Amino acid sequence: MRKTLLKVLGCLTFGAVFAQNELPRVEIFEPQGGIMDSLWGAWVQGVSYNGEYAVGYGDEYTTWSFIWDRTSGEYRLITGAYKNISCANSVSNNGLVVGSFLTDLRNDSTIGFMVPGIWRDGKWTRLPVWQTDGQLTEGTKAYVNGEACFISGDGKIITGYLKSPSFDRTMDDGTTKKVSLNWLAIWRWDEVWEEYLLDPVPSKKPTGDELQQGVWSAYGSSQDGSVISVVADHPTGSRSPGVMVGGELTRIYGKEDIDIWAEETQSFYDGVAACVSPDGTYVPGYWSVSGTAYDLKAFVYNTVTEELEEFDQSWGAATAALDDGTIYGMTGYMGESTIRTADKSYCGLFSEYLKLYYDGYEGNIPANIMSVSGDGKVIGGWYVVADGMGALMVPTIVVLNSEPNKEPNKINENLTDDSRFTVKEGRIQAIGAISIEIYNAQGLLLHAADTSLLPTEGLQDLIFVKAIYPDGTTRTQKLLLE
Repeated sequence: MRKTLLKVLGCLTFGAVFAQNELPRVEIFEPQGGIMDSLWGAWVQGVSYNGEYAVGYGDEYTTWSFIWDRTSGEYRLITGAYKNISCANSVSNNGLVVGSFLTDLRNDSTIGFMVPGIWRDGKWTRLPVWQTDGQLTEGTKAYVNGEACFISGDGKIITGYLKSPSFDRTMDDGTTKKVSLNWLAIWRWDEVWEEYLLDPVPSKKPTGDELQQGVWSAYGSSQDGSVISVVADHPTGSRSPGVMVGGELTRIYGKEDIDIWAEETQSFYDGVAACVSPDGTYVPGYWSVSGTAYDLKAFVYNTVTEELEEFDQSWGAATAALDDGTIYGMTGYMGESTIRTADKSYCGLFSEYLKLYYDGYEGNIPANIMSVSGDGKVIGGWYVVADGMGALMVPTIVVLNSEPNKEPNKINENLTDDSRFTVKEGRIQAIGAISIEIYNAQGLLLHAADTSLLPTEGLQDLIFVKAIYPDGTTRTQKLLLE
């Protein structure tokens, strides 16, 4: 099953049934009751373009995939795979699911391989793969394992990857190592044959012989399939976030492979282009020079202008985008979800955005936003629950039933000029407060602590200090730090 840093990283929540014109402005859907026992450690991976469906899976504590539909608000388990192990990655407007599923290839219950497929009504069906001589992953016999990662709203385009053959690579110490890489795969619905047909074997296919030759696997696509977000692998293991536009690969970062024979130690780097806006303009993702979760950098690449924009250090990853330029993401490793509006008037925590523009919410919103419907009204991801087993992911979906406020509540609504706020000797103090919250100028929460005193280290420029007092009152002070 596929893992990235972001991952190492059914019932209505509200009990009542509302008429359409009485729906709450914000609804939050998460698994309830018995189905929750099967979905610990799972997340929402994909939301359909029209927002009517969402799918996901887990690979830490569960092997189940699931599907959610907006009409009922319920989560249902996806069955039909060998040992019911599958990865549901994306879903079309009419509920056709794509991903990968485990199959017992030898029919003897001794070995299974994940293969790309489509699912509907309890049944998985394999997608076609390349099966010519010399193009099979070792040990899989007649089937190349891979994954379908994205399906367009109309169901006509599916993108993903297939495993290449295993190549023998001679290392500098004389030993031989097996190297297997991923190839981009595209399936298209054929109206005449009424089935999905796989594009021909790529002309630019990996040979396993060239150190600098990278290959790629697809994670998301524009609705017409012309722009595909990819991970461009190097044979040494480093990964570049990249984008395929009209069949041409652009590495956004990591254009050169590391030199494994260099005398100085070099880190493996890692990065992912997480998805593509429906019209193909925006490609958000993350990049880590060290290949760890500790120096993540969020970015968005514009395929029209070829401009690369990096977010400030409060963002750890950018993970979803709309045609108007709205960007979604998270603050960092196991952090909080973020949003930057199309007009850039708000850039900060998604939870604060809901408070400001939708008058609050009830329930668990995503700690990371993984996928968004084309109109931005259905947002899927996961939140974190901590228990004796550690931090567990739980799938959650936010549905916005109305337009945002035109005049949002500002962070400085209760702005004061209060002598009880002091900045002295590198510390901020709110005398008499029981807790302090510090925000940047865009409303992004930077620090929070159950104390009246916080250090200013790492803070700069204009900030807002919100103090909460024992009687429940709050005061906010604007401070300009040198």
